[in-house]
Amino acid sequence: MLNYLTNYLLQYKTVSVPGVGTLCLVHQPPRLNVADKLIEPPSYVVEIKNGDEISDHQLLFLSGLANKEKEAVENELHSFGNTVQQKINSGGFNWEGLGIIKSDTQMLSLAVPALQPLAAERVIRQDAKHTVLVGDREVSSARVFERSTETVVHGKKRAVSIQIGWILLFLSLLVIALLLYLGKFSVNASGSKLPPTGFVFPKAKTVKL
Repeated sequence: MLNYLTNYLLQYKTVSVPGVGTLCLVHQPPRLNVADKLIEPPSYVVEIKNGDEISDHQLLFLSGLANKEKEAVENELHSFGNTVQQKINSGGFNWEGLGIIKSDTQMLSLAVPALQPLAAERVIRQDAKHTVLVGDREVSSARVFERSTETVVHGKKRAVSIQIGWILLFLSLLVIALLLYLGKFSVNASGSKLPPTGFVFPKAKTVKL
């Protein structure tokens, strides 16, 4: 009976055992183990839930495998459930292929021998190229990088040109100020050399009384 029940569980992901409960096979996806830098392979766990009602589908399946009537299979299944329950109460029942079921067991882990953990290392590839979508066009990531580099270089050149211009302006003002200080230039150096002319007041006459 145990082999029949295991066969049914693996095919239909659930099986009911009178007095024990319903065993459900649950798939676990791959998991990343950050601490050990491993990718754990997919696995299965068996959850034990309350409720031991036997479905007609399970009875038909078991009767087909055992080549017996449904009533006979159902009686054998109840007898098997009583045996499992007695062993669980006395320490545990070893379900071959699943694990040991105890009174407080709610889940059993199933190992898949063909699948082993994989090393999860971060790989940085130099000059890796792939296609990216820019607007409505697909371009190479290398071209996008080149454009961004050109933009950065152009911006740096422009900034340097502005700095050079300010330096030259400062030097020019400094030279002019120095020449003025040394007297090389005179404010009155250009223009007319004649004395300024304008309205001349007549001399006052002395009136004798």
